[in-house]
Amino acid sequence: MASLRWRRLAPALAGYTLFGVGYIGYMTFVVALLREQGASGAAVTVFYALLGLAVLLSSRIWAGLLDRAKGGGALALLNALLGVATVLPALTAWWPVVLASGLLFGGVFLSVVASTTALVRHNLPPARWALGISAFTIVFAMGQIVGPTVVGWIADGPGGLARGLVFSACALWLGALLAARQKPLGQVTT
Repeated sequence: MASLRWRRLAPALAGYTLFGVGYIGYMTFVVALLREQGASGAAVTVFYALLGLAVLLSSRIWAGLLDRAKGGGALALLNALLGVATVLPALTAWWPVVLASGLLFGGVFLSVVASTTALVRHNLPPARWALGISAFTIVFAMGQIVGPTVVGWIADGPGGLARGLVFSACALWLGALLAARQKPLGQVTT
């Protein structure tokens, strides 16, 4: 473990931590925001059905990018797109835009997870894959703990749930900027 230079993965690890913060803020609070905006139970069901359909298609959509991206580019792009999906319902309650948010979010969020697996596989020898994936899992879990706590605290203040989702989007965009700094490591032999 000591021979693996974690600093070399720091931009991607930081970007993935912020993915945990931002994505979970959306998943935790978007339904409450939709209900606050007047969406019916049936409308929320349609929203989540479209989000789920997009999840099913997402692996096909992003497979080529994940195969090609050796550095943090895939993680950066996917975090940035997720930020767009997250901010949309905070900006408007117009139903077509809200549905676009759900489709985009569903089409991206699980591929962010896959992007870290791809990054590990492209940059670490097979003997280090479990260690690398474990590191990403740990920072993701930390983000998932922080996200709902901070977003909930923000949502309890002025601006409510919409402001909380803006924070989530900003976390995702900052994560994209950090992940974009991740350079390919090349196959490490130790």
